Amino acid sequence: MLSLDSRVRVKRIYPVTRIDDIQFRIGARFGPSMEVTDPKQHLWTLVAALNGESPLNEVIRRVCESFPELTVEGVIDAVQYLDRQGVLEDAIATPYDERGELDRYLGNVDYLSSYATASERRGAEQDRLRDARVVLFGLGGEGSLALPLLLATGFGSITAVDHGRVERTDLNRQFLHKESDVGALRTEVAARLAAETNPHVPFTAVQQQIRSADEVAELVHGADIAIGAIDERPLLTQRYLNAGCVAEGVPYVCGGSFITSGGMFSVLPGTTGCLECLHRHHMRMDPRYLSRLEASASIDTAHASAVPAFAPHVALIASLVVAEAVRMVTRHAEPLALGQQIDIHYETGRLERLTTWDRDPQGCPVCGDGVDGPVLDKLRGMAPGDWLSEAVA
Repeated sequence: MLSLDSRVRVKRIYPVTRIDDIQFRIGARFGPSMEVTDPKQHLWTLVAALNGESPLNEVIRRVCESFPELTVEGVIDAVQYLDRQGVLEDAIATPYDERGELDRYLGNVDYLSSYATASERRGAEQDRLRDARVVLFGLGGEGSLALPLLLATGFGSITAVDHGRVERTDLNRQFLHKESDVGALRTEVAARLAAETNPHVPFTAVQQQIRSADEVAELVHGADIAIGAIDERPLLTQRYLNAGCVAEGVPYVCGGSFITSGGMFSVLPGTTGCLECLHRHHMRMDPRYLSRLEASASIDTAHASAVPAFAPHVALIASLVVAEAVRMVTRHAEPLALGQQIDIHYETGRLERLTTWDRDPQGCPVCGDGVDGPVLDKLRGMAPGDWLSEAVA
């Protein structure tokens, strides 16, 4: 509910323009907008007065003076109508104004405010990002593109985990690295970029292979969101990312690129199904799922000469994954992939929901009370200890 003492204005991102003598538009021609038919100029006068310079009760008084036939209650209803349409905002200064950071994050604040109402403080969503810690697993194709996006969005702190070195075959899609970085540790390159790109964000680079769920749990302890962007042995690394994040109650997003398509899914522990729940869902739906999974598990990308990935496609997945992480932290909009597998077809540009699955609190041994072992333990080479000599992160 709007306070009559509040200073409210039409959102600065929405221009107000006349269409003709009785119509005007709030918003651009393309994108969010509303067209208003207003033959008596009531709303036009109200919108012009909603500039954030006067308290709302003063604005209402002036409009009623201009049009004696209007009541205070009627003008309040009109203000609330405009607010429900999402075109009003609180004009009070944001904390970013006070800290002198608004110029860096103005685009973010304005974008996120497009989802807010006037009863919410402008910049509140950006503050949620500023208070959040994200852990990024992998600095390869997707991860190297995700890191600059995370730095630009203004997360409060970032931890990036990787064990590899920059190879020349990485340079077709990993814009974090330059030709002169070949042979350098990815984490060292990432630390340099973070310091140069946004020194206001504390950044920690962790040089480490991920070999267990316990290692993941230790890394994500106290984090607000995790991102899985490891492209080596994805079945294994996603398994441990899932178990570690579930153990710590940390939401996560995973994404990957697969030649002509890409995909992502996100998990909110205790609310959505986890990755183990997904495996069990597929087993119920497809009697051949285990054999299909075993065939996938037998593919070892560590021995491939180059990952078949095209930079614009990898960048698309990285952008979607970071946008999903922002949605999960700020809740400015509903996450796209919670408990769902989203597939993006590169050739057609079509986004498709492949699978939706529920949490299995009775059967899942990871996020529920199930006593049967994880699905991957049923596959050759996937039980704990079977693969520890291999690079998995």
